[in-house]
Amino acid sequence: MRKPILLSAFAMLCSGLPVYALLPNLPVPLVLPPGNVEVLPINSNGSYMGDAPRIVDCPKDADNPFGACGNLLFGGKALWNSHLSGYVQIRFYPPFNSISHFEISHPFNLTGTDSIMSTPQLYKYPVTGNVILDTFDSYSSGDLNLLTGEVTNLNYQVIFSNSWYVAFAGVNPALTPPAFTFPGIYGQANIVFAQRTDGKLDMTLYGTTFLPLGNNINGDPVRVPLPLNGPLLYSPSIQVPGLSLHPHLAITTVPSTQPPCGNTCGVIPTNSLAQLTLNSAFTSIGDDFNLAIPQFGGFGEGRSQMIGRIEVQFGTPVGDFMPIALSPLPPEGLLVPPPPFPAPGISLGYLGFDEKLRFPNITYTVDGPAIADDPFDFAVGELNLKTGYFEGGLLWRVFFTHDLLQAILAQNNGRILPVSFIFTGKAWFQSGPNNSLVFRYPGTTFLPYENFVFPGPDYSTSAHSYTAPVGSYLEPFYRMQGMLTSDTPTMTFRNSASLTSSYGLPFSYSFDVPCDGKSSPAAFTYTNTGGRPSTGAKGGTFKMTNLASVSCTNSLGSTLPAGQYDFITFTGYGTWSNDSSPHLGTVAYSNAPGAPYIGIQIDGATLANSDTKPPIPPQP
Repeated sequence: MRKPILLSAFAMLCSGLPVYALLPNLPVPLVLPPGNVEVLPINSNGSYMGDAPRIVDCPKDADNPFGACGNLLFGGKALWNSHLSGYVQIRFYPPFNSISHFEISHPFNLTGTDSIMSTPQLYKYPVTGNVILDTFDSYSSGDLNLLTGEVTNLNYQVIFSNSWYVAFAGVNPALTPPAFTFPGIYGQANIVFAQRTDGKLDMTLYGTTFLPLGNNINGDPVRVPLPLNGPLLYSPSIQVPGLSLHPHLAITTVPSTQPPCGNTCGVIPTNSLAQLTLNSAFTSIGDDFNLAIPQFGGFGEGRSQMIGRIEVQFGTPVGDFMPIALSPLPPEGLLVPPPPFPAPGISLGYLGFDEKLRFPNITYTVDGPAIADDPFDFAVGELNLKTGYFEGGLLWRVFFTHDLLQAILAQNNGRILPVSFIFTGKAWFQSGPNNSLVFRYPGTTFLPYENFVFPGPDYSTSAHSYTAPVGSYLEPFYRMQGMLTSDTPTMTFRNSASLTSSYGLPFSYSFDVPCDGKSSPAAFTYTNTGGRPSTGAKGGTFKMTNLASVSCTNSLGSTLPAGQYDFITFTGYGTWSNDSSPHLGTVAYSNAPGAPYIGIQIDGATLANSDTKPPIPPQP
């Protein structure tokens, strides 16, 4: 099976070789269309333009030009998407060494449906007159490798126009509206070509970019129009220093094939925020290490189960479609310093557990795994309410951190930049047990690793490291399952056991926690016999004194009645036997048939953590 071929900025920025030289060939090379020119209608369901402005009040110079402060106005991002109709024209040039340069234009422009830009609080703006125009002085272009199907040197540039952009330019007269370029200064753009039976090539594009406005435009304060237009089309506005735009564009000539979800469709909230609880038994991050290093003896899988929440912002539906933005959040009630990230200023997301990376001949300890969202290219997708699936899947950029990654960055001496991983995959909502709403996402990416340094098991910068030979590559993955319940909890979870963690250290626990958090006293005790060798933290006993939060949900296959559950996650304050300071304990426990799991963290996994990683990688 051919591996996924969407490269992250990790590979494109770091590799000194042509990217296409590192990719496998297609089973059959692509053939250019007759005459090397084609004009194809686009599929409206899968083609859309949109934006997700982050409207903030960040006046300090330290927060700009990126608007990085957390003072988000109107309760969330301003989401809108508009579905497109029209044609694309693609002109291919005669190939040289199997590489064909191409140019793309849009005859008669692309026109979009009317839409609504909305935030969870107060802000709603009618977005009408949507149109995509080519720039007046150049074409969108790239280079297609006919052997691998990969596109390089892609520069997709178009003009977005609608009522909101016109109003935005009107209240910012010092701004010269630019054409939107994908990927631009920071973003992602990818085109996939596929052979058709008529000899032409289908095209599927997805692009994002990041346009920060800073706290002024040529000395004028940045303003955003309010949806209060009068008869003369005058738009009142407010100052929004730190405003940033996040345009995205999807264009495809491939017909939609996803069937309607029928009675498996979930009940989708509108224009609101929701926090879904991760089911840690089915949520993990990791990497399939396909390193052709002889000393390793073959393939290695690194994986850590994750604990946390998914924040989902549901937009305003227009017809059968709804824009949605997603962000990872740490476990509820977490009040400890976050672990260090490769890039400064990144907000904490899910937390993982110390684990082992095992090759046939060598074993690594991987400590301190966690993730964070990319604040400049966050996940935004278009949900088809009839199918339950995101049109074209979901692109989600996140930062990973753990001690092995830190060592990789350090030992490659700047050849690998600490940028976010770019994951793609199908994403969907569905109805779960007892009318719950379930989100599922198995994301992957593909990273060539030829000629890069891989640390030895002691992570020393000495000669214990290895250089990955030709044929080496990584396949990071990002799998998650989150649930939002709607029933009333009636049960109390109880369990106790003495186990050995997947890291190889003994631990024991006992808990008695009501799912409603109040119907009976909550209790939890945990003893970590082995401590945390990588940090020098000693073993000890945690005793919960106050329950901070609790969430009970079900696995997808659960047949339990309403109010009964097979998964619980809770957080509580308590004491640690080695000192007199207050501490925080977080627990994720599953007794679902075929998916038993326990994961326990003290102080966000910085003081102690233990879990029983499933031996077979669970799919969300």
